[in-house]
Amino acid sequence: MKGRLIIIDGIDGSGITTQSELLYKFLKSKKRKVVLLKEPSDKKIINLIKKFNSPLIEFFLFLIDRKINFDKVTNYLKRGYIVICQRSFPSTFVYQFYLSLRNIFEENLVYYLNHLAMNHITPDLVLVLDVNIEEALKRLKIKKKKSKISKFEKKEILKKAREGYLYFAKRYNWKLINSNLSIKEVFEEIKKEVLSEI
Repeated sequence: MKGRLIIIDGIDGSGITTQSELLYKFLKSKKRKVVLLKEPSDKKIINLIKKFNSPLIEFFLFLIDRKINFDKVTNYLKRGYIVICQRSFPSTFVYQFYLSLRNIFEENLVYYLNHLAMNHITPDLVLVLDVNIEEALKRLKIKKKKSKISKFEKKEILKKAREGYLYFAKRYNWKLINSNLSIKEVFEEIKKEVLSEI
């Protein structure tokens, strides 16, 4: 049996962690073979990303981390698992390419390098949690657990990042989920999309 790959992405404060965990628990309760992974995943690479203030270095570090993660993804998919990945290549398209490297790289090169790092796996479903900036900032203020890389949580960055997600969602047919709603309402939308895919 072939596995399925679901990526949940969006700006900080959009509810990625909460909704990924809810989906994992839901599928587990339905006796499905499911695993929850996240990016960035490697602690050494996370520390390097924090150390260097360079979008170009960040871009390649995230690609290295993605390759490490997708070696795991590949293994799980071969074994028939539903893999939920909390953040992945959409974040790189937005935070490194759209925000900083558009004048350096061609988009098709970014696409190819990410596809290479992902072992040429195409996700079955990419869900982008779309939230307005004020709501995102409000959630980030009350968030208990600090983000691994908190520099992306500033208002101007969040605003530009949201523009990027909306642009790429249209371009690559990623599914937009209105994340301004309650946790339960957002999850119902996610559940509907996932159940139609698996």
